[in-house]
Amino acid sequence: MAISPVIRDRGTRRTVPKQRRMAIDIAEAAAHVPSFPVHRTMQLGGVESARRQLPSRMGWAALMASVYSRISQAIPELRDVYVPRPVPYLYRHPHPVASITVHRTDAHGVERLVWGRLNDAHLSSLDQIQSQISGFTTSPIDSFFRDGIKMEKRPWLLRKLTWRILMRWSGRRRAKHLGTFSLSNLGGWGALNAHYPLVTGTGLSMGPLQSDGCCEVVLLCDHRVIDGALAAKVLDLFEHKLTTEAFEEMDRLVSWRPAA
Repeated sequence: MAISPVIRDRGTRRTVPKQRRMAIDIAEAAAHVPSFPVHRTMQLGGVESARRQLPSRMGWAALMASVYSRISQAIPELRDVYVPRPVPYLYRHPHPVASITVHRTDAHGVERLVWGRLNDAHLSSLDQIQSQISGFTTSPIDSFFRDGIKMEKRPWLLRKLTWRILMRWSGRRRAKHLGTFSLSNLGGWGALNAHYPLVTGTGLSMGPLQSDGCCEVVLLCDHRVIDGALAAKVLDLFEHKLTTEAFEEMDRLVSWRPAA
């Protein structure tokens, strides 16, 4: 009696999709950044109540970008990036640049990550910031992520060289193109991304809001630039400004009514 051969599923190989290249490049670049997370539990129930009373949508990403940009402008160390070549130095950008991670579907129906930049959010109103972020989720991807699309189309070796220049040789280009700080918010999905790949000086992440109004907020820091003590002070200031200045601005938006 013949014995049938055992058929083993050996899996398949496929080329890395272009839309995954940027995420992979960021992860590889971040492997050279000695980052660490600092956690703080914040009481944000009042802010959430004010946010829900607004006549138009106001996302947490807009609130975070507004408050942290203002703090970054007031605390210059938050606009520093470490540059190891040719001689190690700290580059300080003149204004904060926020890099916001967005999960969306592209023109081909493929779900992917893209990154939108906000310049001078510390000078913008909450409405203006929310309008820009909404554009990241509804506008054609190549309208705000043009540089990223071009980068994804480049050969591996050229992409590697570009990232090496950004991360190790040019502080100004790194801050301009990658941002001085990043935002990643999975709170809406009930999760906290507590330690994502960091290619900026600092990064903010927010978890889901609990029934008692508490929320876990994490500040990621490049240890070559920021120490834990300053990170803790920044989170304390972030909570204070979020529950006072941002709250008051939303309260004005609720109270304001256009003239008849």
